[in-house]
Formats: sequence, C-alpha cells, structure tokens
Amino acid sequence: MLWLHLGMPKTGTTALQGYVRKNTAQLADVGLRYLESGRRRLEGSGRLAISHNIIAFHINQTNQPVDPFRELMAVEYDKHRDQNCLVSSEMFYSCDLPRLAQVFAEVPSRELRITFYCRRYSDFFEADYKQRAKNGRLSGGASDFIRNRLASIKAQPEGLSFSSKVAQIRQAFPGVTVVPMLYERSEMVRGHVVEDFMSRIEVPLPGGVSVDRPSNPSQSRAASEAFGIVTRAIGRKESRRLRRRVSDDPVMVRRNDVLEPDERAWLDEYLANEDIAFQQEFFPDRPQLFSPVELSPEDQKFRRDTAEEYEALQKASEIVFRMALNG
Repeated sequence: MLWLHLGMPKTGTTALQGYVRKNTAQLADVGLRYLESGRRRLEGSGRLAISHNIIAFHINQTNQPVDPFRELMAVEYDKHRDQNCLVSSEMFYSCDLPRLAQVFAEVPSRELRITFYCRRYSDFFEADYKQRAKNGRLSGGASDFIRNRLASIKAQPEGLSFSSKVAQIRQAFPGVTVVPMLYERSEMVRGHVVEDFMSRIEVPLPGGVSVDRPSNPSQSRAASEAFGIVTRAIGRKESRRLRRRVSDDPVMVRRNDVLEPDERAWLDEYLANEDIAFQQEFFPDRPQLFSPVELSPEDQKFRRDTAEEYEALQKASEIVFRMALNG
C-alpha cells in the first residue's frame, strides 16, 4: 500500500516528515517505508535523503517531464509494496495534480491511498496570513488584504473547499481511495499529528522511539508583521534565524488576532455549506465538520484597527528590531 500524503499547509506536515525521516530504520521494522524517490536529487543519489519531497518543486517550477521520478517511484515501491509506503509534501496539495498523477502511474489505483488533513477554514486563514506576513509577502494594510481575501473566497470558494479538492484528486487519480483526516488537536491521538497519522494508517510507533513535543505557541499577528518588515530588509534566511529565538513578551504570542469574530463566523459557515457533501461522505457521524469555536471574552472583543492593535505592532516591532541588531 502506498500512502500519498498531500499535506495541506499548516497541518503539521513538517513535524510528520521530520519524525519519519529521523526514525526511518525503526519504522521500517514495524512496517513503514518512507520512500526516498523524490527525497534525493536525481543527479546525486548518494546524498542524504531530505525530509520533504522535491517532486512538487519540479512540477511547480519546470515543464520538464516527470519520467525519471516515475521510474524511480515504480522501482522503489515494487521493492517495498508489502509494507505501508509513504510519500509526503505539503506542496502536493496545491500542485498540478494531473502531473503528480503521472509520477504514480505505475502504482495500481487499488494500492494507492491519498490523504490530507483538513484544517478549520478560519484557523487555516489565520495561519496562512501570518506565514505571508512574516515572510514579507503582504501588500497594503492588514485589513485591506484580509477583506480582499475574504471577498475572493466568497467569489471562488472552491479554492478552500475540501469537496473541490476531492473532486480534483478523483479526476487526476481515477479509482483511487481518498482518506481525508481532520486537523482537530483535541480529537487527535494524544493530541499530536504524528501519533494520529500513524494510527490512521495502522502503523504502530516503534518501541523506544519518542515523539518530540516541542512547545509551539502561535506567533501573534503583530509579531508576524514586524518580522515581515525585517524580512524585507535582511532577507528570509536571516529572518527565519531570528524567529527561532523565543521572546517571552505576551505581545509576541497570540491567537485569534487576524479575523474579527464576525468574519471568522462567516468564513466557517460559508465554507462549511460548500462542503456539506464532503462531510456527508467522509464524516457522516459528525453533526458538523469542525467542532464549534469557543472564543474567549477577550477574543470576542478583538478588532484590528484600534489603538491597542497599533500599539501592539509598535511594541512587537521594537522587540524584533532589537533582536536583529543584537544578531
């Protein structure tokens, strides 16, 4: 069986890839093969395999044929087809699926499972915004960007609809079995994506191998925007290095500070209505796809364009600039 993990960005894909790469030998003993095809560059098979998969980069950035990847994938899978085999990249979720399907053309559809985690629409929107912000990829003011993005989603909801994604997968991979999973930490096995994923594909965790559980607080919108300013000045590589440093100032850590409560409620309801068929097919026992959001009293009062939010951005910027000056 081959599990093709499309990822969906912001659903713990990097943590999963890091774990399976780090524990490749131990996982092989319990029946999981993390395929190296696409994790080694074509011109240098002797190099150590990387955690993620470069096939998506090849598809997104070139028009060159995928034949070399298809040949390598076919040979490696045939050698390990008695195990659960895994291929993973969050970039697969948005890449050209018909071209991706060509890479797996030699794998019988009955032996292929395509999976991805589904994250609550508003949570994904917030995580995506912060990623763009800290990488310096926002144009205009925050509120203008957010309102324009929401208007775009209203006009073309298929961009974030899971029903649309499944339809695209089935068109590109006829006869394949699609196995979506929900990115709800409170419902995951021990609240962790690695343990949850392994449980879903029925691979036991190797004895004596622990799952890293680093504290991963959500960076605030103010911090993300401040890092974005620095990123445009010093480049993404240096900015990423700065972001690894921990600041214990409360202004740097916060959730639910991108969408205002009415925007969050609208987005979740609007896209949930688009995905009724998806829910009924894959999660028929759930009253709704995602459990209700319970905002704190402070979060319910959140508004972006206020004196308090401008002050938070100023303070976060001062903290980030000091970090950059101190090296």
